[in-house]
Amino acid sequence: MDRLELKSKDVKPIINATFPKYRKRKVIITVTNKVTFYDVNWHGGTKSEYRACTVAGEPIKSKVNMGVPAPWNNPYEGLEIDLPKNAVIVESGYICGKARTLCIYVHPDNMPKLLK
Repeated sequence: MDRLELKSKDVKPIINATFPKYRKRKVIITVTNKVTFYDVNWHGGTKSEYRACTVAGEPIKSKVNMGVPAPWNNPYEGLEIDLPKNAVIVESGYICGKARTLCIYVHPDNMPKLLK
C-alpha cells in the first residue's frame, strides 16, 4: 500500500462529489486493492465516514448508512471490500473531536488517471 500527499485542489472533483465542505489544504492518497472500514461508530471522539465516487468525480449513490447499528452489532465495522476499478473510496471523519485529513483510496490501475 503506497501513500502520498496531494493538494486538495488537485482532486477537487472527488472532494466535491464526496465531502464538499472539506476545507483543508491537503489530502492523503492511498493506493490499494482493498479498503477496510474502521470506527464507523463514535468511540472516544473518533469516527470515520466513507463515501464513494468515480475517478472522474461523479457521485455514487448508496442506501447504506454505516452509523446506524449499535457499535457491538455493526456489520460494517472491520468489513473489508475489494476496491472497484474506476471508483474511489473517500474517508473523512473526526479524530479526538477534530476534523481529520481526507484519505482517498484508489485502485492501482486508476492512479495514473487520478494524477492527470
